[in-house]
Amino acid sequence: MDWSGLIPIFNGIYGYLLATGSFPKNPKDPEKMELWRKKFGGIMKKLCPFLVIFGFIQLSGVLQ
Repeated sequence: MDWSGLIPIFNGIYGYLLATGSFPKNPKDPEKMELWRKKFGGIMKKLCPFLVIFGFIQLSGVLQ
């Protein structure tokens, strides 16, 4: 079984948590993190679920 689908799943979850502000709880530079969220947060909230779905498709073996 090929486990390479886990990479986009974990990256999609991580990116979504960054975009929503759930992670990290105490960023080193909160102002910089907020600027990043304003710039990229909207697109990340839309793209990350597709990344997770793509990972599950890879795990299922449809794209072999």
